[in-house]
Amino acid sequence: MEIQIANQEQLESFLSAVQSAVVVVDQEFRVVTANRAALEITGRDWRDRSSCTCYGFLFGKKEPCQDCLLKAGDNQQRSVTIRRSDGEDVFVKLQMAPFLDYYVVTLQDVTREVSLLRKVDLLRKEQQAKNVILEQRSREVQDEQRLLKELLDHLPEALVSVEKTFIIEGRNKAVSQLLSGKADAQKCYELFGYHEPCSDCPAHDGFDGLGDVKKTHQVGDRYVTEGVSSSPFGSGGLLLFRDTTRQISLIERIREQQQTILRKSKILECLADLGTLMQKESELQTVVESFWQLLLHLLKRESAVLLVSDIRAGSIGLASGKGVDEEALKVAAQGYLSREIQSMQVESLGAEFLPWQEASQIILKGRSGGLVGMLLLQGDLQDQEEKELVDLFSEPLGAYIDNRLLSRKLEEKANTDALTGLYNRAYLEQAMKEEQEKFEKFNINFAVVVADVNRLKKANDVYGHEAGDRLILKVSELLQESLRSTDTLARTGGDEFVILLAGASDAEGKSFAHRLYEDVFNGVFMDVGDDEQFPVNVSFGVAGTDVAAVDSLTEEADREMYAAKERFYQTEERYR
Repeated sequence: MEIQIANQEQLESFLSAVQSAVVVVDQEFRVVTANRAALEITGRDWRDRSSCTCYGFLFGKKEPCQDCLLKAGDNQQRSVTIRRSDGEDVFVKLQMAPFLDYYVVTLQDVTREVSLLRKVDLLRKEQQAKNVILEQRSREVQDEQRLLKELLDHLPEALVSVEKTFIIEGRNKAVSQLLSGKADAQKCYELFGYHEPCSDCPAHDGFDGLGDVKKTHQVGDRYVTEGVSSSPFGSGGLLLFRDTTRQISLIERIREQQQTILRKSKILECLADLGTLMQKESELQTVVESFWQLLLHLLKRESAVLLVSDIRAGSIGLASGKGVDEEALKVAAQGYLSREIQSMQVESLGAEFLPWQEASQIILKGRSGGLVGMLLLQGDLQDQEEKELVDLFSEPLGAYIDNRLLSRKLEEKANTDALTGLYNRAYLEQAMKEEQEKFEKFNINFAVVVADVNRLKKANDVYGHEAGDRLILKVSELLQESLRSTDTLARTGGDEFVILLAGASDAEGKSFAHRLYEDVFNGVFMDVGDDEQFPVNVSFGVAGTDVAAVDSLTEEADREMYAAKERFYQTEERYR
C-alpha cells in the first residue's frame, strides 16, 4: 500500500519512537500501521488478516462498529473497553483525528485509573456499611448495658470490671481460662504479671468518658488484646480480653507482604532506570556509576569491585571500585587479567586477589556466553533473594558491556592487514598504549617480540611476488597458531611482525621466541616449483618491561632481532 505522507518504513519508524499508542486507519477502516504501544494494548498484530481493520485490530470484530468514530466527524473521543487477544479487558480512552486521507487514532490506557475509581467506590460503600453496623451496635450496647451485670458470668469472653484505682470488682470464668494462673490477681495489671499500672494505660487519667480503647499484651507466645471502656455501673471501667494471636500474626504477614511488594516495586523501578540509561548512554563509566548507586543501595552494602574485559584479550576496559583502596583494586585487576581467567578455564579469582577475606564473585557474560567482566561484592550473598537481585542487575549490565565491546570490535576491523588479515601498525600502537597504561596503573608487565622474515627479497626476485606473499602468509599462519588467546599479533611492515605478549616478563618473552625458533620454524619449507622448496626462517628479538624502559621497548626488541639476523647470515648466504 502506498502512503502519500511518507513511505511505510518511515511512518513505522516514526511511530515506534512515540510512547503513546497510535493507530493509523484509512477511509476503508483498514489499519495502515500501528506502533508497538498499540500492539501491547490490544495483544493483536494488525498485519494478521483477521486484524487488518480498525474494528478487527481494536475490538476483534468482523463488522464496523455502529457508533464508529470515523463516521461521527472530526476530533472525536470516547472511552471504550478493549478485550485483548488473551481475554484481558483494557479500559482505553480513544481519540480520533483526521490527517490528510487518513485517521489517526490515539489510545490511552486508563485501566489503572478505572480500577482505582472502582476501588474508591467500593471502599466508600464498605465505609457506609460499617457506619450502619456501628450505629446499630451502639444501639444494641445501650440495650445490653442493662443486662450486663446479670450476664457477666455467662459470657464466653473474658470480661473484668474494675474500680477507678484498677482494683478488680468482678470477673467471669473466661478470665481464668484465658489467663491461667492469674485467677487470684487483685488488680487488672496483675493479670499480666505487672507490679504497677502499664505506662501506656488508656485509663491512666481515669475511666470517665473513656470510649472503647484497645491495648495489646504479650503473654508468652500469645497476644491478648484488651478493650477498655468506662463502666455503665459506676466510675470504674470494663475490660474485655480476646486472644488475638492469629489476627496479629496475620497482620504481620500482611505487613511483610506489603514490604516485599514495595521492595520489588523499588527494584523494578531501579531496573527500569538502569535500562533507560543503558539505551541512551554509550559511556561505560557513566553506566557503571549508576549501577553502583542502584545495586549497592538495594543490597545495603558499601564495598564492591567491577572488572570489565576489553575487546582485546589480556587487556582491561575498566577497573572500578566502591569502598576499596587503590592497592586492593590493583591486586584484583592483576588476578582478573591472569591467563586462566582470560581464557575462561576458571571463572573465579584466587583468595590472594580478593579485596576482602569473604567475597562473592559474579561472572558477567555477554549474549553469546563469553566472559566480559567480573563483579566482586564484600561478604557472601545471604539468601536466594540477594542472589536473584544481583542476577537481575548483572545480566543486563553484561549484555550492555557486550554491546559496547561488539561496537568496538566492528570499528577495529578496519585496522587489519589486507594480505594476512592480521592487525596492522595502527591497531598495535593502540594496544601498546593500553598495555602501557595497564603497566603504569596495575604494575602488570608485558613483552614485545619483533619477528623479521629472512630472505623475503630472494623469494620475490627469484620465484616471483606470489611466492613472497605465500612466504608472508606461511609465517603469519605459524605465528598465529603459536599465540595465547591473550596475545596480539600485527604485521607492521613487508617482512616484519610484532607480537605483544600480555602479562609476560622479558624471560617469558625470550622463552616464547626460543620455542618459535626451535619447534615452530625449525625445518619448515614451502613449495616454490617443481620439486623445489624454499626454507621458511624468521629472526626474533624480545624486550620486556621488567628489564627495558617502556618507551624504548620496541627499539630494544628491534636491536635484538637485527643481532639475531646477523647470526643467521653468518651461516647462510646473504642475498643482495
